Amino acid sequence: MTQETDILDCCIVGAGPAGLQAAYLLRKKGLRVKLLERGDGVSGFFRKFPRHRNFISINKVHTGLDDADARLRYDWNSLLNDEGLEVRDFTKRYFPKADDYVRYLERFAETLEEEIVLNADVCRISKTDDVFTLACADGRRFDARHVVVSSGVTQPWLPDVEGVELTENYMDFDATQERFDNKRVLILGKGNAAFETAQKMIEHAAAIHVMSPNPIKFAWNTHFVGHVRAVNTQFIDTYQLKSQNAVVDANPVRIERDGDTYLVHARMTAAEDHEIVLRYDHVICCTGFRWDASILDADIRPALRHFDKFPEMTPQWEAKSTPNLWFAGTIMQSRDFKKTMSGFVHGFRHNIAALAHFIAERATGAALPSDRIDVDGPALVDTIIDRISLSSAMFLQPGFLGDVIHVGGPQAGTRYRDMPVQWLAENPAFLSEDALVVTLEFGNFGDTPTHVKRAHTAYEGEPDPFIHPVIRHYRAGECVGQVHLSDHLDADWRRIDDKEETAGTVTAMTFADLGQTLPIAEVVRAQIDGFLTTQGLRTALAAE
Repeated sequence: MTQETDILDCCIVGAGPAGLQAAYLLRKKGLRVKLLERGDGVSGFFRKFPRHRNFISINKVHTGLDDADARLRYDWNSLLNDEGLEVRDFTKRYFPKADDYVRYLERFAETLEEEIVLNADVCRISKTDDVFTLACADGRRFDARHVVVSSGVTQPWLPDVEGVELTENYMDFDATQERFDNKRVLILGKGNAAFETAQKMIEHAAAIHVMSPNPIKFAWNTHFVGHVRAVNTQFIDTYQLKSQNAVVDANPVRIERDGDTYLVHARMTAAEDHEIVLRYDHVICCTGFRWDASILDADIRPALRHFDKFPEMTPQWEAKSTPNLWFAGTIMQSRDFKKTMSGFVHGFRHNIAALAHFIAERATGAALPSDRIDVDGPALVDTIIDRISLSSAMFLQPGFLGDVIHVGGPQAGTRYRDMPVQWLAENPAFLSEDALVVTLEFGNFGDTPTHVKRAHTAYEGEPDPFIHPVIRHYRAGECVGQVHLSDHLDADWRRIDDKEETAGTVTAMTFADLGQTLPIAEVVRAQIDGFLTTQGLRTALAAE
């Protein structure tokens, strides 16, 4: 029987960026942690993917910003740490090469040398009473009170198409471009992997078709960075200008071999299901990845969601039916599928910071971290302005992570940063008395994302389309008021003389309620003050 002293606080499965981030933050909280990696080095995923080795996650080195948190808004690859480890010290490229990122993660892993166990291929996770056992292929076993699965998406997701097993797959196809010289190629899927693959073939293939039932979704329309990015749209130009390539809105229903070629039967979704038969030399499936649940015993295995790609989980990223089984990394997107950024490093690193708080609270009884702030009127406005101008978590997880500020009752003056909004919705007691929830959110761009109309006040018309602050007032757990504030060209609502850097434009706009033109910083201050007054908080705060 395992002795109590041999039971770890937490075992983490998978030493990619999510596992490294979780181990780093949990160790900081004093937990005994082991990070189990089946390979002989960290970050097995990025050693292979993306196949063509170019990231679409940005690394903006020159921001003009001195605040470290604000800089993370434009650094989508660095992990949260106190050692100053940033990707920009490994590459200056705006879109980094995957190999440079692997070098960064290897350096980050050096901070966790005692916690990382390599060549630990976890093949089974079971649970007896309140202890998990993780069994490795080589016979090693690890026992822990908590398990964080950060194994990523390691299996291909295949559509329900007859003959799809005959195709090549993005995960392992031979990407040597000369293979496609003068060939007709079909790529199934319309995500970034599909267009990344098509774009690499432009100088080789005779014809390239990209096919799926649904039209393309562009990130510049949806604000979701997993939709097709501009960096991958060169191929679309070759279609629109009729250069032998095409984007086909069709549902493939059957794929069959005919000698050395493929016959693909498809129904045109944009042409009343008209059936076509097309011939290709290569068919490559770029339809995405899925999580592999097989390492979990059936009695603790969660249900699957989103086309069976991701595990079902609570707003705390915990398995619904198995306490203390948690999830980290790209599979966290089960909670905000194709809405915000939990599927990507710049989103899930902030999720994992909140997850570490929840695990530590459960494991040690430690209270969720908070600080004390002055909630007197002017001071409260200053605090809100600073956070919406500098926070990377709120900026990169819009409407998903936010600050909670208690302004009434025994907790008045207590602030919790970067809390999951979905968790708050299911825990109204956390918002007892009077509390403000502050987030950054996008509005609706409509059909013309490059021609954006902006509201002049917080109280008229639709919310501004670009990212803007939102304040919601909760009383006894119920939302009793909300306000969408004006956006800002630089997403920085501080006064010029409050900033360390005075460079940059402070937009002036008409604030109708005041009947005058003011810098946007003053407009937003007035909007916040007006909202607090409308909600009956200004008088109460002044009285306190």
